[in-house]
Amino acid sequence: MKKLLLTGLRWIGLVVLASILAWTGTGLAMAAGGWKNPPRGVFIEVDGRQQRLVCEGEARPGEPTIIFESGAYSASADWGYLQPEVAKTGRTCSYDRAGMGWSEASKAPRDPGTMAGELKALLTAAGEKGPYILVGHSMAGLLTRAYISQNPQDVVGLVLIDAADPSAISIPEAQIWIKRYQRLARVGAGFAQFGLVKPLAPFYANRIGLSGVPLKEKRRMFGAPSHMRASAAEISATIDGAQAAIAADPYLEAIPVATISAGPVSPGRDAWKEAQARAARLSRRGTSVNIDAANHTTILGPIYGQAVLDAIARVKRDAVADMTKSADRP
Repeated sequence: MKKLLLTGLRWIGLVVLASILAWTGTGLAMAAGGWKNPPRGVFIEVDGRQQRLVCEGEARPGEPTIIFESGAYSASADWGYLQPEVAKTGRTCSYDRAGMGWSEASKAPRDPGTMAGELKALLTAAGEKGPYILVGHSMAGLLTRAYISQNPQDVVGLVLIDAADPSAISIPEAQIWIKRYQRLARVGAGFAQFGLVKPLAPFYANRIGLSGVPLKEKRRMFGAPSHMRASAAEISATIDGAQAAIAADPYLEAIPVATISAGPVSPGRDAWKEAQARAARLSRRGTSVNIDAANHTTILGPIYGQAVLDAIARVKRDAVADMTKSADRP
């Protein structure tokens, strides 16, 4: 009986080992598969490294450029549905932060203040002139406001999509969630080194609802070791960046702001939902809307994205009116 049990355990061990090797081999093969098509956009040199910038639409006199800022684990591919729609009526740009997507990594810290400075350098090097309306998703709620605190003269409007608010860092539940997320990000980055995350790409890389080249880009970067390392570094610096983001508060009063949150309002999320709408309350022309049926990713896609398009159009209309008044003053 004992011999039979040992034999069974050996067979189970071999099956588990074979499964792990097959999973790892699949991930490594997918990671090494390469990219057959040239990525969208152009590469701009910033601080000695190449950074990808994807701009669409024609600039129009007297109108701001829309700048899309992605959340954690994300890059310009996440805007593959919304950006072309907005580009039908003006100039738009999205980009891959350092180490993300197709952009080369940076040795600089990954806190929001540093990354805001890198965005400024990228736009300057690319010749993309302001003023800008910033559109940020998720963690970009901190990044966009860090940019405003550093460059208030550049920004004439802000749209936040299910975004983090720097005030939420003080919420006990948020602190617990952030610390868990930081640990998960570090573990994920470690697993990615061995190809253990990449096989999940066909199942988890397209929760937005993308299609065409942006979908291929999203699948390609999902679980890529360099992308995961950069993501983990960004997430680890989230709490340290809250102060740089909250410094933008005094500037929000004068510009139009729209916040869109996703998911039903439940008793356990009241404080978080209130924090997400805070930027709109700071503005004299702030609007907030919650899309109950959407979630954190589908809000960027074709099913629920119209709410975001409406918010961008509204903020842009108000910003253009402000710019016109300013130009008319003697």
